Amino acid sequence: MSIGMSKLLVVGISLFVCLLLQCEEIYGKEYVVGDDKGWSPDHNVSSWPEGKKFKAGDVLNFKYTNPSFEVVALIDYPGYYEACDPYPVAKDIYTSGNDLVVLEKGANAFVPFDISYCKRGMKLKVEAE
Repeated sequence: MSIGMSKLLVVGISLFVCLLLQCEEIYGKEYVVGDDKGWSPDHNVSSWPEGKKFKAGDVLNFKYTNPSFEVVALIDYPGYYEACDPYPVAKDIYTSGNDLVVLEKGANAFVPFDISYCKRGMKLKVEAE
């Protein structure tokens, strides 16, 4: 292989790697809420974000089978998330059981449609940079 071809190959590979690294920045990273346990009251979902660094554009994947766990995204008004009172501040309701939610910059808060689960601790608040 000639020196010119080697340089071209190195430049091509470098560009490809740069594009791959930029894709996560452009499209965001996808996180499954609750990891392998999913969006469920069987574990402490509210502590799931600890140690993770979220950015605006990242995607949360809420996986669940129980229709009571449908996801309500809240507009961030103080007190409603803590009180598990989503109805005055519901922004969106997700019902597929495999819901993809793109994070916005700032606070992103979620509770289950059935607020009895929220009152038992099944709720999630994520800060995105």
